[in-house]
Amino acid sequence: MDPIAALDASAARVVQLVGQVDRSQWSRATPCADWNVRELVGHLIATMLGHVDLLHGAPASDLATLIQQQALAGGNDLLTAVADAATAVRAAFTEPGALERTVHHFIGDVPGSRLLDIRTTENVLHGWDLSTALGLPATIDDALADHVYQYLAPRAELLPSTGYYAPPKRTPATDAGVQERLLALAGR
Repeated sequence: MDPIAALDASAARVVQLVGQVDRSQWSRATPCADWNVRELVGHLIATMLGHVDLLHGAPASDLATLIQQQALAGGNDLLTAVADAATAVRAAFTEPGALERTVHHFIGDVPGSRLLDIRTTENVLHGWDLSTALGLPATIDDALADHVYQYLAPRAELLPSTGYYAPPKRTPATDAGVQERLLALAGR
């Protein structure tokens, strides 16, 4: 799957899901133990905007600050905020040379192409978290799940040590679909 197409598909799913949140659902728990639905959406908005900043030369500390303020990200109109953030992050990744730029992420200096993989991965996994929390069908398009799985699988042994992924809770069956393998790999 083309990386920009993967970003577009993953962001569209996030925007669609946020559009389905009923006001009474903001405080629902999510599979991300420390976040409710409102905080998870704030995290998505904050990291999208933070990735725009990183692509424009901001230091990693700016992203860390945005993430710490995530519960406030988006204000009162979260659907508009997440849609605007998705548009902004797409525009930043499609700027000439964006994928070749070195960005200063808190995991270290990485090329913009790797930041794009990180962004898409966050959208896909947190989109699954959000749909699960809302009681909606928690399905990931197979091509998108495969795209993210191909990014994460070579890093499987390191994922839990980053603090961003739980250790796998189960081993998927050998004939498991790509979504099941991805979710197991990501500790969900």
